[in-house]
This record gives sequence, structure tokens and C-alpha cells, in this order.
Amino acid sequence: MAAAQKDKAAILATLPVRPDEDPHVVAIGGFYRRWFNLIDDMQLLIDTVAKVKGTEDEDWVPVWSEVAQRYEKEAQGALAKGDKAAARTAFLQAKTYYSLARFPAPYRSGSTICPPDMSPIKAEAYNRYLECFRRATELQDTKQEIVRVARDGKEATGYLRLPKNASASHRVPAVLVMCGADMYKEDREKYAEGALTEGMAALVVDAPGTGQTTFPHAPESVVAWQAALDALAARPEIDGNRLGAFGVSRGGLWVMRLAAHDARVKALISCAPGGVGYWGTPEERAAWRKAAEERARTNWFGPRGTKPAPHRITEEEQRKEFLRWSLKDNGLLDNLTMPMYLVNGKIDHLTPIGNLYLLLESGPPTGRVARVYPDDGHIAARNEREWAPAAWRWLREQLTR
Repeated sequence: MAAAQKDKAAILATLPVRPDEDPHVVAIGGFYRRWFNLIDDMQLLIDTVAKVKGTEDEDWVPVWSEVAQRYEKEAQGALAKGDKAAARTAFLQAKTYYSLARFPAPYRSGSTICPPDMSPIKAEAYNRYLECFRRATELQDTKQEIVRVARDGKEATGYLRLPKNASASHRVPAVLVMCGADMYKEDREKYAEGALTEGMAALVVDAPGTGQTTFPHAPESVVAWQAALDALAARPEIDGNRLGAFGVSRGGLWVMRLAAHDARVKALISCAPGGVGYWGTPEERAAWRKAAEERARTNWFGPRGTKPAPHRITEEEQRKEFLRWSLKDNGLLDNLTMPMYLVNGKIDHLTPIGNLYLLLESGPPTGRVARVYPDDGHIAARNEREWAPAAWRWLREQLTR
């Protein structure tokens, strides 16, 4: 394992920096950043990307599913030998490659039935993704519970894990792990492990508009996360006065929005914080529109022949969406007074680094920690092995003072 991690670090160090969404290139800040912390064999990822001919389901799904199936077979073989640790690792790798196969596949129904616009092969990949994660969780040391949070007739699904020593007589701090735009709760196990390592409980919940939830992606869906805090505070093993929040990418946006609405968040970690209120320079705004248009033009993750007509994003449309989410423009920025650990790569094509700096320029004079990596892109994936353990230690210290 140590050798594999060394090889992974060495490969990450040699990757080019390309802040874009090109699924034919493995790069720092690029499309595959989402899975860097989940994949053990980086060379296998690079070799598989070379086989990808396109992003339409018929080209995309089989390539990634084939790798996932190899790991499933490996997991079954390990189980036959009684090696539960190896089986768990293999099931998690299978789940991760099925995550690539099902990408992005919104699953908004909140039921066990895939939406009608999901092709059969992508639906199969999504179901195998869920099954492999289930098999992996059966083999872990700490129990995982399914938690359903509800508010205003809508529901979201999450996974709760508690430290082994948590009890009604030994209540522990807890962290709400907030998912992003296209990575679901099954993809956030590493972050739950980070919390558990520091003696904190972790509840990982699908974000509004994704996964197994009926909440739409809209600012008002912050109530979904407040319902998740309710669920944590109601547990006898958890100290409801010591709740934190963690999020990456769009999850980082949700962390800021929740904290601005709910004082129960005593401290937070936000990686690539967005929605803060940094409008950006004309050049940054133009670069964002160009990246969004290029992504829509070249990457269509759906059945062949269903790609929608291209749409040119105007600055007026960009400004309207910005104002929907901007904490500054909605008078919420001053609510952010809790300790924060902020991190990102400086070369970010999705969330301008100005959002992070705006947080440092506002709020109380103490309590905010920031780490910006000049050689990294969106979510600082190249350097996660450094910032993540430090961030979890910091959060535990804040919640146990």
C-alpha cells in the first residue's frame, strides 16, 4: 500500500495543470480531479482514459464498467480466501469506476427507480455502483446507518457513521459532510474516514439536485442541510452543541450557505468555497462562460443522439445566477463568524479564488485559516494528501475546545 501511495504521489507530481473539463486528459485541475482521492492505481486511470472515444453513454459507460467488473471479480476472490480487508478495498475501487461510468446521472426521484432519461446501461452502472458500495460497507470496522432527512415534503438520504466509543454517556462531536454537483454520498467515504480518524461522527448526505434526494438544486434547499443538522443533534451519541460542516466544490458552496443560515455550525471546512459574493473581473467572467460553453459543446453524458442544442451564455444570465447565490448580495455574509478552514488551488476555472480571499477580507479578525496552492486547480486535488489530514485535525480542535 505504501508503495502504491508513493507511485500515486509521483504520478500526480508529473501531471500537467489544465483547469478544464476535458475527459480525454488526466490533468491537475481537470475533469478527473473528482476521483483522485478515491483511485489507488493512477496509471490504470490514465491507461483507461486513453481508451475513451467519447462521452455518450454507448462510448463512455462500457469502458469504465469493464474496469469496475475486474475489481468486483477481485473482491469476490478475496472473500473466497477470507481476506475481508482486500475485498473491501476491491469493492471500493469497483464502486469508484462505476462512479465514472454513471457520471453525472442525476438521480432526483428519491426512490429506487432510475429516472426515465437515464439509459439502461447507465442505470445498470448506477445500480452496480450502489451495490459495490453496500458490499464494501458490510466489511468495514464501524457500522454505517442509512439516515433519511426530510423537510417541506422533500427527502434526502445520507449515511451516518459513529466512532466506536460514541455513546449516550460519551457524546462526540459530529460533522455534516456535504456533497457537490456530481459526486454522491457513496463517493465521500474518504471524508467520513477523515472525521472518524479524529474521533468525530460523520453524516454524509446527497446534495440537493443529485443522488437520492428530491430537494432541487436551489438556494432555498439549504433547509435540506438544516434537516440533516436536526438529525445529528437528535442522536444521543452526538453532542448537538459541537457540530461542524465540511464540503468540497459545490459542497463548499453549500457549507458557506448553511453556516450563514444556521448558527449550529460551530466551525467549518470549505474546499473551493463558492457563492460567497466575488463577482470577478471581466476576464474571469469571460473565462468562466467560455469554459461552461466548451464543456456543454464537447461533453454530453447521455444516450447517443440526445445532446441538446448549444446555448451561448450571456453576462446577464451569468449575473442573474450569481445574484441568486451570492451571500454578500443577499445580506448573509456578515453571518459567517464561526472558525473556518479554507482551501483551494489558485488555478480554478469554476470557483474564482477571489471567493476565498473575500472570506479572509470579511468577518472577525481571528479564526480563519487558509491554504492556497499555486500549483493546483479546483479543489486542490493534487495536494489533498497534505491539506485534508490537517483540516480534520483543525476541525476536531475547534469542536472540542
